[in-house]
Amino acid sequence: MSTPHLRWILSACWVSITAVVFLSLGASSGRSWMYVATAALGPPMVLIRLWPQREQQTIGDVMHGREDRS
Repeated sequence: MSTPHLRWILSACWVSITAVVFLSLGASSGRSWMYVATAALGPPMVLIRLWPQREQQTIGDVMHGREDRS
């Protein structure tokens, strides 16, 4: 599993688990739904934003056979 897929899968799992927990607790008021949105979307946004990106190869790197830049 590649790194970009891993962070999206982790984010989707977090959102799903958060939604299940809040629904099992009976969150029904407007304030509860604001808490759900904050708890479900905040940490995945931080995870995706701070996850280290791998530099992409340029077409010139591919054409000239240069190794991946790390």
